[in-house]
Amino acid sequence: MILVFEMTWTGLIHAPGNSATVQVIARAFPEQRIRMHAEAEHLAALRADTALMALPNIELVEITVAQEFLHRPAVVSWSRLAQEFRTVRAALGQVPRDEPCLVVLISTTATGSVAAAWACRLSGRRSAVQIGLHGDLNEAVGWRSRNPLVRAVDFRATLEARHPVPLRFLVLETAIREAMAGFAPAAAARTDVLPLPVNTTELAAVTAGRLEEPVRFGFVGLGTADKGFGHFLAIAAAAKARWGGRVEFVHVGRVPEDWEGAAAGGNTNLLAQPVTRAPLPRAEFLARLGGLHYVLLPYRRGYYDLSASGGLIDALTWLKPVIATRVPLTEQYLGEYGDIGLLCEDAAGLGAAVDAVLAAPDAARYDRQVAALAAARETRAVEALATRYRAFITAGFPGLLAPMAPGVGP
Repeated sequence: MILVFEMTWTGLIHAPGNSATVQVIARAFPEQRIRMHAEAEHLAALRADTALMALPNIELVEITVAQEFLHRPAVVSWSRLAQEFRTVRAALGQVPRDEPCLVVLISTTATGSVAAAWACRLSGRRSAVQIGLHGDLNEAVGWRSRNPLVRAVDFRATLEARHPVPLRFLVLETAIREAMAGFAPAAAARTDVLPLPVNTTELAAVTAGRLEEPVRFGFVGLGTADKGFGHFLAIAAAAKARWGGRVEFVHVGRVPEDWEGAAAGGNTNLLAQPVTRAPLPRAEFLARLGGLHYVLLPYRRGYYDLSASGGLIDALTWLKPVIATRVPLTEQYLGEYGDIGLLCEDAAGLGAAVDAVLAAPDAARYDRQVAALAAARETRAVEALATRYRAFITAGFPGLLAPMAPGVGP
């Protein structure tokens, strides 16, 4: 059996990506029961995905997620560790004792791997653990407490520890594993790559757009300085001053609750819709995304060396060419998929690229970019990724899961 846990995020956060990843796991191992454990609101979001619920080997199980330091995965919390341990151990207790289990933390806190590994070890059954690492991997190279007890279970310790059961890591892009190799080579050697899947439920609504005015450039995701939202607003101000009604700028997402308006990096009055602190309803999120011509990605080195990009996968899903700063992740995408947009060296280059699009619109090249995105999207469909997932689980945890019955295939 495969037991999947989301003990880090609640509500709608990461729900589309988690749904797609669970679909990959379920299709990779159709002969296994897949039990997805999450809190009630997150499960409700998953149940709304008809593609997920159509798979016959998936069960959804409600759990209680620790409220202390909620959505702050880097904090070492002993009470949270205890809650994570109890959750995994209780789930293992619901599986027949003679049945091996793969425990998958689809995301993790600093203490999640310790809790899962020891819950498996003390269960007395044959088991293994897979740890999904997202943006929180950045914490492994950041500040560390001087307290030796805290350091023993923080994110860096997760990568370096010798765990009591077989344990491997999972990242969402090849560029992330390559960056890991620079500071944690042993961990990178036991890390698999499962590219972030496209959202299957959205594909039917996607239509290939044409380049026409007003040209709409969008920033997708949480509007923070770390993600480059201030640069996006500055580009919007310069372009609106020069091109007026020929161009629009759209924020497809929200700003943090402590957003300070113009003091945080730019004039939001130039955006097509007001900024919001509340999460956008999914229908509104997709309406804004679907109306774009380009996704603007003002990334910087550092954070995106060790984190996947939801904005990039949204652009891929919705066939929106990108205008992005050059970081390993964007270089990987354009290296793999060809002309799906433009790479720029810095924020000034992004602004120049926007001006170039408006000064000489190239509808034929835009159509070619959309076609390249469509081809790239096929490589990240859940069906394609299922074969890849089965292969590295079988190789990484040899003999753990029962062999496939005759006539059954992923």
